[in-house]
Amino acid sequence: MGESPSVTSGNIQLSKDMVITPLAAESLGVRSLAVHVQTDDTSILIDPSAALGFRDSYHPHPEEYRLLKSIRKKIDSVAQSTDLIVVSHFHHDHFMPFFQNFAYFWSSRDEASSLYQDHRIYCKDIRLHINYSQQRRGYNFVRSVRKVAEEVVYADGRALKIGQTVIRFSPAVPHGEDRTKLGWVIMTTIRCGDFTLVHASDVQGPMVKSTAEWIIGQNPDVLVLAGPPTYLSPEKVRPEILVNATENLGLLADKIPMIVVDHHLLRDQNWLNWLNPIQRLASNRGHQILTIAEVLGLSENLLEANRADLYQQKPTGPAFEDWVKKIRGSRIEIPPPLD
Repeated sequence: MGESPSVTSGNIQLSKDMVITPLAAESLGVRSLAVHVQTDDTSILIDPSAALGFRDSYHPHPEEYRLLKSIRKKIDSVAQSTDLIVVSHFHHDHFMPFFQNFAYFWSSRDEASSLYQDHRIYCKDIRLHINYSQQRRGYNFVRSVRKVAEEVVYADGRALKIGQTVIRFSPAVPHGEDRTKLGWVIMTTIRCGDFTLVHASDVQGPMVKSTAEWIIGQNPDVLVLAGPPTYLSPEKVRPEILVNATENLGLLADKIPMIVVDHHLLRDQNWLNWLNPIQRLASNRGHQILTIAEVLGLSENLLEANRADLYQQKPTGPAFEDWVKKIRGSRIEIPPPLD
C-alpha cells in the first residue's frame, strides 16, 4: 500500500499516479456503481451505466428520469476520453444495452454505439459461470459491441499491463450469496506504483468470505464496493446472509484504509443502521468508510428509497400518468414527458 488516500474535489486521490472519480450510484439517485480511474498510463471506465427500477408499486418519478438522463450524458462524455471500458456483469445498471428503453435505462442503439465506439472492452465471459438471463443479455451485447469497439475481451481471471499500470480481473464470483440465481460478476484491480484500487461490483457485502479474501489479497488502498440489499430482507434476503455480509465487510474494514460502500445498500432508507457498526470498527483502525455521495462532497440523495415521499411532495401531472400507462403496456420507446 502507498500513503493514505485522500478525498479532494470530488475525487479520491491516491497519489499523482492515480485518481478515482465516481460517476453514479444510489447515493446520487440512480442505480449504478460507475467509476472512472485515471493513471499516468491509461484511463479506465468501469460499469458505464445507470438505471431505474420499479419499486413498491411505484414507477420511477420524473425527478429520477431527469437525473438519469443527466447522468447518462455525463457517463458518455467521460467515455469519449477513456481508453478501456470494463463491464463486470450483464445487469443493465452496469452496461448500456443496444436497444431503446426509456422506462428504466434511457438507452438506445445510437447512445450505446457512441459510448463504446473505438474502445477496448473487457467484460464478463458469456460462456462460463453465467446464468441464463445474463448469458442472453451478454450474447446480444457482445454481438452488437463488436461492430463498434476496437476490441472485445472476456476478462475473467485475466491481467494486462499498460506502462506501469497493472489491471487484473478476478475469476467469476457470486453476485451476492453462494449459489445465487443472480449469477456471477468479475471484480477489477488497478495498480499503479504503490497504489491499488479494487472495484467490487455487486458482491453485496461481500456475502461470500472467499470474495472478501480475494479482495484482501489484492492489498488495496481503496475499495469501491456494492453493499448488500438490506431493503429486501427478510422476504428475499435471509437475515443470516446479511450477518455474513457484516462479518466479511468487517474483515475488509480492518485491512483497507478507505472503503466506498454504495449501490444496493443505499436503496434502504435505514442503510446507516446496518453500516454504522462497521464504520466505528473502521474508525478505530484509522480507516474510512464513505458513500459515493460523500466522496463527491454531497449529501445522500436516495430517490428510490424515498420514492413514496417524492410522489407525495411532487405530484405528477396527467401527461406523465398517461405515459406510465403506456409503459405498462410495453411501449418503452416513448420518452417520458419531463417539462
